[in-house]
Amino acid sequence: CGFAKPQGRGSILMVGRGSQLVPTSRSLILFSACSLLHATSAFQAPPLFSSLLRRCTAPLRSGLRGGVSMSAIYDSHLHVWSDGSPPFPYATGNEPPEDLRKEATVEKLLGEMDKAGVKGCLIVQPINHKFDHSYVSSCLSKYPNRLKGMCLLDPSGSAEDAVSQLERLSKEGYVGVRFNPGLWPEGKRMDDEVGMAAYKRAGELGMVVGFMCFKGLDLHSAAIESLVASHPGTKAVVDHFGFFRQEGEAREGVWDALLALSKYPQVHVKLSAFFRVSGEPYPYQDLWPRVRGLVDAFGSNRLLYGSDFPFVQQQCGYLKSSQALSVVRWGEEDSLLTAQQYEDVTNGTFESLFGPFPA
Repeated sequence: CGFAKPQGRGSILMVGRGSQLVPTSRSLILFSACSLLHATSAFQAPPLFSSLLRRCTAPLRSGLRGGVSMSAIYDSHLHVWSDGSPPFPYATGNEPPEDLRKEATVEKLLGEMDKAGVKGCLIVQPINHKFDHSYVSSCLSKYPNRLKGMCLLDPSGSAEDAVSQLERLSKEGYVGVRFNPGLWPEGKRMDDEVGMAAYKRAGELGMVVGFMCFKGLDLHSAAIESLVASHPGTKAVVDHFGFFRQEGEAREGVWDALLALSKYPQVHVKLSAFFRVSGEPYPYQDLWPRVRGLVDAFGSNRLLYGSDFPFVQQQCGYLKSSQALSVVRWGEEDSLLTAQQYEDVTNGTFESLFGPFPA
């Protein structure tokens, strides 16, 4: 084990085997070590020690701060795709990287979720299958108690075509729709006639609109504000911290554009794909002030955790990604998140947006 001391914060205990160190709170490690020792038959704890241990670790044993119990994690952002063989071929020109071709099947995903203790997730339709939703639909129908889906809007046709697509996919169980500005015809914005009609209808269908601004939120913030202001009944979510990191640098203009959206109560933000917006390796300590800033601006009940599987497998891995927000949350003044905020980000906001999973 060892200690890491991020700027402006107390030291964080890192534990694990060899070089595989996981950040956690000192109090949690103390509780775990003492509990293990106390449970060992060879160790006869004095009555005073037993009483003190029970009193000091009561909040930790119940996994709470201020009476909030810890629940399972929901992953709000990931992708699955087939191995490319019929009946689920890739879209021409959108084949996945060769080393991920067979690593993003639903079976691979569920295996990673089980190992990480992730109860359920939202599958975002991947560009590899583009507007052919048949593979994701087959996954949703096979595992409805673990998976929900966000479809991908085709903005290339008429407004009627876009609305029809949403109505059809909503009936297939999709609970959200992704707006990717890169798919709009050249010279068009997301708030054109097609976008406006689809955004309005999504709200009527109870579908959440996700904005994927790969080149930075600021390039599309005007269109997003136009959509959000025009149809306040539609709930929206911004992917990956608004992609505020571009070309290896944190762009404060992008960050400011993201924070400006906090004035709209229906807008949410995914704390997802840490590796895409951090300039550091796991545990991505340079993002901790950003997380705190989003909690302060939006509130934890408008933030969601997401892994960006399978791409995260090429970085810290799915398990570590699921642990990234659990750093020093156990009741210390400089905790990244309180237990209630952690609950919101890892499951509460997910359920409020996309609904609970069937038992």
